[in-house]
Amino acid sequence: MVQAISRAKALAEISRIAGNPLASVRRWKEETGGKVLGCLSCMPFFCPEELVYAAGIHPVGIWGAETPISLADAKLQSFACSMARTALEMALRGWLDVCDGFMFPSTCDAFQNLAEVWKGCLEVPCFEVVFPRQTSRTSAAAFLRSRLEKLKAELESFTGVAIDGESIRKACALYNENRRLLRELNRLRSLDPAFLSGRQMAEIVLAVSFAPRQACAEWLRALLRTGPGERQGRSFPAGQRNGRLRIFLGGVMPRPLSILNFLEERGAWVVGDDMGLGSLFYSIDLPEEDGSLDGLARAYLRQPACSTIHDPTLERAGALLSRVRETGARAVILFIQKFCEPELFDLPALKGRLEREGVPVLALETELCASETGPLRNRIEAFLETLKDQPATGESEHVHGRRDRP
Repeated sequence: MVQAISRAKALAEISRIAGNPLASVRRWKEETGGKVLGCLSCMPFFCPEELVYAAGIHPVGIWGAETPISLADAKLQSFACSMARTALEMALRGWLDVCDGFMFPSTCDAFQNLAEVWKGCLEVPCFEVVFPRQTSRTSAAAFLRSRLEKLKAELESFTGVAIDGESIRKACALYNENRRLLRELNRLRSLDPAFLSGRQMAEIVLAVSFAPRQACAEWLRALLRTGPGERQGRSFPAGQRNGRLRIFLGGVMPRPLSILNFLEERGAWVVGDDMGLGSLFYSIDLPEEDGSLDGLARAYLRQPACSTIHDPTLERAGALLSRVRETGARAVILFIQKFCEPELFDLPALKGRLEREGVPVLALETELCASETGPLRNRIEAFLETLKDQPATGESEHVHGRRDRP
């Protein structure tokens, strides 16, 4: 019988992969000889990883990098977002040579154009996935099904492996297990800051997007088995837990990750998020008994409200407000990637609705290629100080009704 891994070992492995994810991918490739597909990532995660996995390929998320840009600026406009520019920088520097191919979602203009630029720079297979922007239309499922059919044929040609219903069902079951475990971790970290910090939760999601999902499930189960004495110094007296400022995060991703450490050092407690590299990454489940492309298409269209999707039945500001109330958060910090048009278009509506409902909002414009975080820290510190001067409106009934972990 294989001995279950400990919380300490799981967190150490997660931190190691999050710190250098491509090194872990190289090790996997050397050990298995398998193919790797780099999936360019944004919000929500529009690359159908289950179909890639069913083809016998290891899909990994490419979320850009916290690195200066030198080569990519000669190929891509400086007003493209830093996620697209740093991803191309990684490719041009040879950092992504471990990938045998790449997948590009139709998230926005920057990522659609990035696919064409990428093809002109690198001689490597590239796959494009076009998701319908208006997901409420009756034709959306049929359109997406046709796109998945095309992708399936391309992946089969790429690997020589036939993708059948059984392989899709197994992939969906594995990925759904990861999502369910991530949702449970997210629920528990919103109850107790000693369970997982905001930085640890962000590292978990980042590591999961790179590592084989079987290993991920083992780590996540280890974290869920955590006992009261296993929190490695993250001990907060009950009074300090209750007195910490409950903060909700929004945006594409919480980068730079060091900002999350800074939030906690200043007495904040990240109780939830609505981010691409966060809860949106594990928000939906796929049908495990179907195994058909029709089933996949219908499930993918159930994405929650997001800046890259238009669905008149999903009002993003209202959905965000509901989640903020559910977690009992005192305020919202939005991490807006500079030049991210979808997020910037949504910003006035989000900020306006939250503030009208009495929820303070701080919108931070960030860039992965920025080397200086001092201005961000100054704005966060000033924002947190203003919250300390405001009377708390009280946590939601949902939060009060929960039983905290021991």
